[in-house]
Amino acid sequence: MRSLKEILLPTDFSPRSVDVARYAAGVARHFNSGITILHALPPLNPAIAAVGNAGLTQEVMDHQKEETCTRLRQFLAEEFREFTVKRMVVDGDPAEAITSYAADQHVGLVMMPTRGCTAFRRFLLGSVTAKVLHDVACPVWTSSHIVEGRSRASAIPKVIVCAIDRNPEGDRILQWASDLASELQASLVATHAISSLEFQPETYYLEAEMRRKMIGDAKARIGRVIHASSTPDAELCVDGGYVSALVRSTIEDHAADLLIIGRASGQGMLGRLRTHSYVLIRESPCPVISI
Repeated sequence: MRSLKEILLPTDFSPRSVDVARYAAGVARHFNSGITILHALPPLNPAIAAVGNAGLTQEVMDHQKEETCTRLRQFLAEEFREFTVKRMVVDGDPAEAITSYAADQHVGLVMMPTRGCTAFRRFLLGSVTAKVLHDVACPVWTSSHIVEGRSRASAIPKVIVCAIDRNPEGDRILQWASDLASELQASLVATHAISSLEFQPETYYLEAEMRRKMIGDAKARIGRVIHASSTPDAELCVDGGYVSALVRSTIEDHAADLLIIGRASGQGMLGRLRTHSYVLIRESPCPVISI
């Protein structure tokens, strides 16, 4: 896939960033991708700058940037010795720096951790990751967010699950996932949840015929897309219920290494990261690529 020829690997030098690098190396090796490792130095706190000597403040900032550049040159030097790697230190808000660089350089894939380690923050995505998912246009790979996730899933997946909607946007996501699975010689499982068929005990049997029809119609439509794709033998799982529950169950039942989902294609206040995307990324037991 030509779109994966350039990988952007933002880093804050944390252990989670180092772990993501293992996946990035696997992807870069397979696709012969170039890698850009980027670290953003956030602006100096205005309160500190206001009370300090301007010359001294600039000297401190210059020293900090020099130290960071040295650290970045040494970061993963051995692990990435076989690759073409650019290392960049930029000033500014990390999320804005990542989004701007990805757009300006036509990056094919951003790879980064989700963050969130403590008992509370395990339910939240890191603010930088959330902003990048909200704003960046290219696909974004994020590591498993949950502590008990399959954090050592294969860097090159053998089983890919693609969660889709029944609309043209869902067809595009499925085609992208199909092309990736074909390129990697991985098995593909497409899954679709009909949220209007969430389990209601009091009406379940009365609505059984409608349930069968809706599931059958969805399977027929998605099946036609699969048949015309790069992986016509892909498996299809369609059922009623909560999206996150069905997707996670599909991942676990197939021991999947990667989940592919869609984000909204529009910009504006709502951005690209919508409710289902956020929840799927947060709850996936394996890495996620958001298209």
